[in-house]
Amino acid sequence: MESQENQYRWPKAEAVYPDRPGRSYALKRLRYRLRAFSHRGLIAQFEQFINQHPFLVKLLNEHADYSYPLVYRFLDKRFNRICDNLRFLPEKLTALSTPIYKTPLSFGVVIPDFEMTLSMTTHQPMEGYWVLELWHKPRNELVYLPTFAKLGESLLISVVQGPNFEGSKEMVKQLTKTCYGLRPAYLMVETMKALTKVLGFNQLGFKTLLGIPQKYQNKSRFIQSSHYVVDYDAIFAESGGQLKDYWELPLEIDRNLDDVPSKKRSMYRKRYAMLDDLAKLIEEKLGL
Repeated sequence: MESQENQYRWPKAEAVYPDRPGRSYALKRLRYRLRAFSHRGLIAQFEQFINQHPFLVKLLNEHADYSYPLVYRFLDKRFNRICDNLRFLPEKLTALSTPIYKTPLSFGVVIPDFEMTLSMTTHQPMEGYWVLELWHKPRNELVYLPTFAKLGESLLISVVQGPNFEGSKEMVKQLTKTCYGLRPAYLMVETMKALTKVLGFNQLGFKTLLGIPQKYQNKSRFIQSSHYVVDYDAIFAESGGQLKDYWELPLEIDRNLDDVPSKKRSMYRKRYAMLDDLAKLIEEKLGL
């Protein structure tokens, strides 16, 4: 008989919503149990699937909240591809010395004082399991992140999260200056474009980058609690996207400087060189 740690079973409500000092989650546990009961057939299939993949057994036993999106919502309420999304990066990035679901992969200091990492989310799994994070190294603070997922042959940006700590506005202003006028939210979108290109150019099938429309975006507790408002439609439109079912984002930047004022052309050239260096770092670190 297999030990409990080598088997996956649907987590109990107490594991997902334990009470905290001075705070009860009894109502959330009730909702969890009702959703689990109404999806019990799907849960049985999910348990069978997870138990066929030992690394997922360990992962989901360690992260009870990773299971809940199966019966609640995942990304934009219109599709449910959890099994595929849990597997696609670990099964593709086999050249890494440590599995991506265990340890964040650092792309290094991509901008002075700022490090970019790729990892499984520690935030809200309903927004996607994979995340790029931009860290301010001197203060060890998370500054920006996009969460993303696999959708068919595309990658989908489901969250763009910014900072809300003391001094964050000044940090964003300084970071924009360091990035030659490229604001951090747009830096993260451009990084996602580079990641998509690297994966696609290596026969992994990702030829398109999508952005989630504002009306479909799942508002997580993490964003609501910080009162951080993101205009997804504006970000993706200004990143060259075209709105169809999702925002379809071009993987290449229009680098024609003819319409750019001459005094700003040097800044744009430096910005493009910075993005090229970042793309090279991503390709080297992924080992593809």
